[in-house]
Amino acid sequence: MIAVETGRHADAVTLCCQALEINPASAEAYIDMGSAMLGLGQAQAALECIDAAIRLDGTAAQAHNNRGLALKALGRLQDAEACYRQAIALDAGSKEAWLNLGVVQRQLNHHDAALASYAQAIALQADYARAYVNKGLVLHDMGRLAEAIAQFDTALRIQPGMGEAYWNKALALLTLGDYRAAWPLYEWRWINHSAAPPSAHTTPPLWDGSAPLSGKRILVQCEQGLGDAIQFCRYLPLLADLGAEVIFEVYAPLVGLMQSLAGVAKVIPYNTPCDPVDYRVLLMSLPRAFGTTVSTVPVSERYLIAPPDALRKWAGRLGQRQGMRVGLVWRGSPNHQDDRKRSLTLDQLLAHLPPDFDYVSLQYQPNAGEQATLAQHGVIDPAADMADFSDTAALCAQLDLVISVDTSVAHLSGALWIPCWILVTHSADWRWLLGRSDCVWYPKTRIYRQLEAGNWASAMQAVARDLRRAR
Repeated sequence: MIAVETGRHADAVTLCCQALEINPASAEAYIDMGSAMLGLGQAQAALECIDAAIRLDGTAAQAHNNRGLALKALGRLQDAEACYRQAIALDAGSKEAWLNLGVVQRQLNHHDAALASYAQAIALQADYARAYVNKGLVLHDMGRLAEAIAQFDTALRIQPGMGEAYWNKALALLTLGDYRAAWPLYEWRWINHSAAPPSAHTTPPLWDGSAPLSGKRILVQCEQGLGDAIQFCRYLPLLADLGAEVIFEVYAPLVGLMQSLAGVAKVIPYNTPCDPVDYRVLLMSLPRAFGTTVSTVPVSERYLIAPPDALRKWAGRLGQRQGMRVGLVWRGSPNHQDDRKRSLTLDQLLAHLPPDFDYVSLQYQPNAGEQATLAQHGVIDPAADMADFSDTAALCAQLDLVISVDTSVAHLSGALWIPCWILVTHSADWRWLLGRSDCVWYPKTRIYRQLEAGNWASAMQAVARDLRRAR
């Protein structure tokens, strides 16, 4: 249906309803309606439509493929894989089904199987640029970064303006530590990205690092995640050193904390209009503007400080110290595209931690089951009284160590100059580089890596060993 293909999903639903009034037995109309519902982000409704189509005609390969898309959106990856296989059984020439099968196989850490699926898609269409990009993603996951970059380059030869290929090549180069080559490509990050770029509610030119800033006002707009804002706000004092008056537009939970950032004239909440400025710049474009390499990452002992009122609020709230105080974070935001891979369960974490430490939960909004588990294990849980990152920072200031998965609290600990042991996946985010236990961005941070995808055992055993040694 043209309305689906052109992204007019609401119109497509209306047209499908009209078609089904005329012919309630139209499997094709149900398939199209399912596609439209997927486009509207209504995966459960899409699944119901597609199931209706399959009841009418179970031989339609497209219906099984689309059912897989709906199940994947609902997080039912194994069920989605079975649907794609059924679609291929009905139509082995469906390059889309082979591609989609590879996507869920990658998410399930079945990397060799995913590579085989993408090879089948490419065999069906030699210039299938997306298949080359997806193949590159799997190779990146496997640590075969040079091969991954070659796949992205192949996609770019086929489709020279393919932003997704540039973006993923940038991430591979950053992981390799080739920052100089990576930052220009990193400017493609808003192509096919899950987040939206900051709105241009002001209209000054973008600063690219070349224009003089002495006596100028510049608006820095935060972007992507809370951890990204904490990591890259270190560049704002450099703007002030160039003579700029710096206005920082930052997410609401960080506004209080960012008041301590040196060189910032004013901190305003995200998407808040501000007075006229001479330039604006996106926060994560600053490493490119300053020509950052691995050896020139701006590092200072502490560039954020917990606000005094938050410190007073939390002083003594943890009770009398019995031993070394260790903060715990076991999961990140569920909205992160790789959260299923980077997060642990609380039980996984606690199972490895030795006794005789004062453990403190820094987890944002633990659920009822987690709260019960924390109480059972004697872990202090102050979540009910934590309003924003000012509170988290004040809590961190009372700790000797933070143990965290790859999420914003790990960045906060580093910015506060508090020791942090960060647990990262086998194919870790680019900022942790390759095979290193130290961190060029946070000198007080130690990295514990999965030795194989999806297996936290060895990393947690190493954490437990080093904790016992630190007692």
